[in-house]
Amino acid sequence: MGSPQEVIDKILMQHEWFGHDRFGLQLSVGTLPHDRVMKAIELYGTVVKPAVEKALGK
Repeated sequence: MGSPQEVIDKILMQHEWFGHDRFGLQLSVGTLPHDRVMKAIELYGTVVKPAVEKALGK
């Protein structure tokens, strides 16, 4: 939860701690308006995932 950069930082921090190679994304679809859920998915795919992959050299 947070801005795209906060999410990137959290994923990378957890990767540093645990060395995981997978990340499960879960969104609350019952409490958020549809447009906000879709925006969150868009930001994950276009901003967060590419930045994490770049930082990890993938």
